[in-house]
Amino acid sequence: MRVIAGARKGHALVTPPGREIRPTSDRTRTVIFDVLGERVVRARVLDLFAGAGALGIEALSRGAEWTDFVDTSRKSLAAIQTNLSRTHLEHHGRVIVEDAFLFLQQPRPEIAPYDLILADPPYTFTHYEALLQLLQSPKILAPDGTIMLETSARLPAPEAEALVLIKERRLGETAARFYQRKA
Repeated sequence: MRVIAGARKGHALVTPPGREIRPTSDRTRTVIFDVLGERVVRARVLDLFAGAGALGIEALSRGAEWTDFVDTSRKSLAAIQTNLSRTHLEHHGRVIVEDAFLFLQQPRPEIAPYDLILADPPYTFTHYEALLQLLQSPKILAPDGTIMLETSARLPAPEAEALVLIKERRLGETAARFYQRKA
């Protein structure tokens, strides 16, 4: 696995040991960031269910200002820190070892709303609507922010009352779904 484009293009990334972490493939990351385009530049990013941190690091390489990486796994913490160090981006991100739902529900005055949220839950995840309900909060998502939610292509697109699905890309068994606030 490597950084695909931007200032850190070509840098190799490590993945946590074991089979429980499934990094987003290079092909899927390419499609995701092609859709996001300039939305990434100068963005404050949240990489939820971060795993190895490939999505958040790709965003930083493409011009994002800051990324918070959230994952419950200590193995992920070590991989993300290694990857930030390898790409010389350690001063542009923070690794938070916490459950995604707890992170989103805790009041955090030090965290401004995010311009871009990249969420790639594990395949066993089933609470997509509940996740989108939390992500649509003005304390989490900036007014013109974008959410990219990676799911199984077999599932219908999850919904939330204040969000609209603006784009969807299917890549084999994976679907990348992009949401913004309703106008």
